[in-house]
Amino acid sequence: MNKLLTFFAAPITAFFYPPVYKDAVKSSASRGVLYCLYLAGLATVLLMILLSVKVMPQADNFATWLQGNMPFLVWTPDGLSLENGKTSAELTHPKYGKIAFFDMAQTSAEEANFNGAYVLVTSQKIFTKTPQGQIEERAITQGITRPGQQLPQRIRITGEVAGKLYQNFKKVFLPMTTFLTLIVSFIFILTSNLFYSLAGLLMNLMRKEKLRYGAIFNLTCFATSAGFTLLWIKVLLPFPIYANALVNLAFMFFAFKVTDKKEAA
Repeated sequence: MNKLLTFFAAPITAFFYPPVYKDAVKSSASRGVLYCLYLAGLATVLLMILLSVKVMPQADNFATWLQGNMPFLVWTPDGLSLENGKTSAELTHPKYGKIAFFDMAQTSAEEANFNGAYVLVTSQKIFTKTPQGQIEERAITQGITRPGQQLPQRIRITGEVAGKLYQNFKKVFLPMTTFLTLIVSFIFILTSNLFYSLAGLLMNLMRKEKLRYGAIFNLTCFATSAGFTLLWIKVLLPFPIYANALVNLAFMFFAFKVTDKKEAA
């Protein structure tokens, strides 16, 4: 029960339960490292829940809409063409507006050629606009095959094909995102606490009973739980970013005071 309150429930109990910090002081620095990994795991779970609830349903709806509205295209080694014999078509979403404009007669792109869309598709290239207003291009007929690999001479690209590609992408995207989020979160939390522990070294000078660095690092890791919890609350209730650092430092000061036995005596 004590371990539950002082380790696993620490993102909440660190706000009000002094034994969280007293146990941290008694332990080796590995406790702090494991706690950083634990927080990274929590962050990964929360992010994946947020992704599943907020992002993926919108992506699924868009993929379903695209499957039913995408114009039929034909790819050959010479480039793209519209299956119905037309030279132009557009893809307009009822919510997001004009997504893509297909113009098989174009060979280059300027702002006016996009016809208000985000993407311009020609027979040879795909053009996109950056947020800075620049136009980037990608060749359609180059870089598709690998050495020793040969594609069919004619590929029909339909909404159904796009839907299958999206499902295959999801199978790779979700596990890969989970793994990368865990690694990046752990590195970020661990590095942040190493920097915060520099402030902990200064706070240690104010103590009557001085601590070794391992204990300082542990106190830092558990004290910054407050900032970790508030950071996720910030997703629902925005507040200034500097408030997170002030809260972390305040709880670090609290942690150093409640674990100073000589001060308490």
